[in-house]
Amino acid sequence: MLLGLTLTIVAGVLGGSVLAPIKRMRRWPFHNSWAVYSLWAYFIMPWVVGFATVPGLLSIYPQVSLRTALICGLSGFGWGFAVVLFGVAVNLAGLTLASAIIYGASVAVGSLSPLLISHPERLATAQGALIVAANAVMVAGIVLSALAGKVRDSGGGERAAAGTADPRRFARGLAASLAAAILSSLFNIALAYGSEFNRLAIAAGASPWNAANAQWAFTVSFGYLPNLAVSLVVLRRERAWRIYSEGPASHWIWPPLMGFMWIGGTALYGSGAGALGSLGPVIGWPIYMSMMIIAGSFWGWVTGEWEHAPRRALVLLAGGIVVQIVAISMLSAVNR
Repeated sequence: MLLGLTLTIVAGVLGGSVLAPIKRMRRWPFHNSWAVYSLWAYFIMPWVVGFATVPGLLSIYPQVSLRTALICGLSGFGWGFAVVLFGVAVNLAGLTLASAIIYGASVAVGSLSPLLISHPERLATAQGALIVAANAVMVAGIVLSALAGKVRDSGGGERAAAGTADPRRFARGLAASLAAAILSSLFNIALAYGSEFNRLAIAAGASPWNAANAQWAFTVSFGYLPNLAVSLVVLRRERAWRIYSEGPASHWIWPPLMGFMWIGGTALYGSGAGALGSLGPVIGWPIYMSMMIIAGSFWGWVTGEWEHAPRRALVLLAGGIVVQIVAISMLSAVNR
């Protein structure tokens, strides 16, 4: 239990830190940075890790049942749209607010869906009641974090003077965040249904800790397709291909690092969920999401997103983080 909890927390910290370096790629427009990042994170790195950790990786996929492949592939494709919307939301609403809404609002759906699908009988037990209560507490912390972002962006000061508090921009960012939150829960549903990949990977000689990497390479590749399509359309529309020849060399270094951080966090989450037992996706998902929110808030603070925020916004943000930590403590008690 402790090992699974530790792995899940570290995975969330890594996942919540992935987009922080994108703010250092100032010479490229956001769509140029996102196009290169998504290539590394959602296509190249998952296969690099998969081939490195799962013997005979390609021989596994023909053995997977059509039902499992369809569920994981379609879930990955839907999650890919959530990733696109996440990028839009970060650009419109800021890293902290987007992280809070997207990672947080998906907690209830992403956690309770595997419980209802795989273990519906446990919902009526004391264990199920604690899981539901912990998710409710987590959502309360998320709401506080989202309110903190709203107060920040409507609080005047230099941010408002610079136009970042534009109500229409905030509304678009909020809409993108909510849509991404709903679709992002498909990622955890794919994990809950992907145990067949794990069994086949272990039979092929993979370590139980690395078995989920076979599924991630498959599922995340479908998630890359919406990112690829949107990137090609936007780069062509904005005539932005030439920009790649103008940026500094450091702009080409950050995306592989971000991609490695993302797949590293994903792989650790898969291992952590496995170590948490049969309820791994149910317990691990909200913890994983919450740690992403906290890490995103930290990097948002470091990069100056909260520099001129009103005191009320800071109090709401701190309160939201504390409430989420309480929810994590409740979830950690579920398997005891």
